[in-house]
Amino acid sequence: MSKETMKDIINYYNTEVKKLGSLYKEKGQGAVRGKIGQLYQDVAEKLIILVDPSLTCKHNDYLTKISPSGKYKVTNLQVDLHIYRGEVLLFILESKTYLDVSFLKRALEDIREIREITGDIPAIVWAGQDAVGKDAFGYYNEIYNFETFFCNITKKRNPKNSIYKTCDPLDEKELRRFCDYVKKII
Repeated sequence: MSKETMKDIINYYNTEVKKLGSLYKEKGQGAVRGKIGQLYQDVAEKLIILVDPSLTCKHNDYLTKISPSGKYKVTNLQVDLHIYRGEVLLFILESKTYLDVSFLKRALEDIREIREITGDIPAIVWAGQDAVGKDAFGYYNEIYNFETFFCNITKKRNPKNSIYKTCDPLDEKELRRFCDYVKKII
């Protein structure tokens, strides 16, 4: 299998986005929401592999955490992608079609709990568009350690547009910034 290029990844995204209108007509908003969420995650994974094909992106890589009393355990701690080199967890990534404050808070809580198990590994929040207010984002960015990437050309989400209409072109400069960051943390 030949290595994908940045152009191949952008073309993949554009091809999949073109299908969303007909998917909406055939199967409705729920099917579109699921497809878009997977599309953004796929783009992030493809970019990570573009940076270093030896990396492994694991899905459903559930971690276990024991309660302070030792009586209870949670066995389903994860974010969308756990990125490994061999058996070493290098960083984690949560992917969203758009990032609003509730998605951000949930992602940061998951990241915090994962870091209590793994140590202070890098964490990325990856999204198409931003729907978090300036103050809320500033607050969480100040108290948590994470990196954020908004990969669409239009950075701010317009809530009046249906979800399948918000998938405007990818911002190649932001994709390159993401790849550079991945290179730096691996």
